[in-house]
Amino acid sequence: MIKTFVLLLIVLGINTLRYGTYLLEGSTSIYYLILFALNLFALIIVVISKTKMKTKQLIRRVIK
Repeated sequence: MIKTFVLLLIVLGINTLRYGTYLLEGSTSIYYLILFALNLFALIIVVISKTKMKTKQLIRRVIK
């Protein structure tokens, strides 16, 4: 699970940086803008979901 999470973060991070650099170089293509936004959104969702899972695990440990 942890390896999958780290791999997903790496792939999403690299893709987000790649499309971000295309936009910073002055590309006006809507394709790069949409893919940058989708990758950024996915990256945020993955981090938030992992944080929520971690919080739930900690709460379960405290309750036991």
